[in-house]
Amino acid sequence: MAESGGSPWAERIRDERRTRGWSQKQLATHLFKAAGAITLPEFDSVLRRIKDHEAGTRPKDPYPLLYCRVFGVDEAALFDGVNPAAGSPPTAEDLLAHAAWIEQSNVGDTTISMIDEARHHLAEGHTQTPPARMLASVLHQHRQVRALLRGGKQRLRQTRELFHIDSALLAHACILLGDMYDDESAVVHGMAALLSAQEAGANEAAALSALAKTERWRRRYAVSADAAARGYQCSPPTPLRILLACQEANAASLLGDFARASDALQRAEQAAETAADDSGMSPWSCPASRRALYALSVALQANDPSVALRAAAAADEAWADGATWVTGTWAQVRFGAGIACVMMGDLDAAAEQITPAMSLPPESRLSTITNYLVRLDARLDSPRFRGSDSVATLREQIRTFNSARALPAAVEEDA
Repeated sequence: MAESGGSPWAERIRDERRTRGWSQKQLATHLFKAAGAITLPEFDSVLRRIKDHEAGTRPKDPYPLLYCRVFGVDEAALFDGVNPAAGSPPTAEDLLAHAAWIEQSNVGDTTISMIDEARHHLAEGHTQTPPARMLASVLHQHRQVRALLRGGKQRLRQTRELFHIDSALLAHACILLGDMYDDESAVVHGMAALLSAQEAGANEAAALSALAKTERWRRRYAVSADAAARGYQCSPPTPLRILLACQEANAASLLGDFARASDALQRAEQAAETAADDSGMSPWSCPASRRALYALSVALQANDPSVALRAAAAADEAWADGATWVTGTWAQVRFGAGIACVMMGDLDAAAEQITPAMSLPPESRLSTITNYLVRLDARLDSPRFRGSDSVATLREQIRTFNSARALPAAVEEDA
């Protein structure tokens, strides 16, 4: 027989559910999970029972036991409003109910490991997959992790692991968005990556690296250099630590602080001596060829084309020795070497350097690549080259190349 909807125990069931942010459907799901070997009727029937119980119908077996398992409370406290005597030991049934509640989760450790493995697989495919396709995959996995974090209950350890995974995904998305000319979205994703790492109590180096790159392209060079320096200080001895030192060097050179840039490049080489193996394919890789690219960039900022060309030769030597060949790094080296040749007044050598990379497909014409050509075009606009047919040809090639660049990425809201 139904009791009044204001029954204290009916209100306690409703309050326990609402405290956890669950709907009645979610509570029904948790009751099924807590049932174990206990047979329950169909889901809709259990949902109707919950509504009846919260309206005032006193639950019959096995529901009192299941509610106690789900809420982790004593049956007398839930249904009779009686608190267990202070200092009295819990019963075995109390402890079993509490243990069952602790172990309930919307994701298991095996699933979390699989999610992290998928995240790692995406990162290792970074340099071998068209950016638009990679971004779609990264954001898809981010939304899956976000749904787990928002939609259910995990143990604290699992929640931290999910935040850690999501931080890496958001940092990866930040890199890709910057490559695809969407710096504003990149910054948002980078900040979310940093926040997720902090929430997880995890290392912040990857998020700081992503932000350092994005802030550099936004011309906030001091912010970029400081973010990279913070990441370097907290990074373990991995390729990412090398990359962070190189990023600090690049941003410092753009500030005109070449002493800091030189020191950072030296730290990058020292870190490379003790770093773990580098696949050369992830966004956090920094093999010898990429380090040479950063040295080339710093030399260009310092107006030292001879050093820049030696850095380009070092990159070519690394590839000749078997280093992983990455299209984007190679194109930047070619265009950077072209700038150095123009600085030395050798237009034929400049054309020889840049021509092989001018056939990159549009989806590979990322901001990190086209910006080198913007700088090259600015050099060719010098009064010393006016009236030159070869310069006019080079500048037309640059305009054609950059006009067919990758389109800005389309990003879903609520990253």
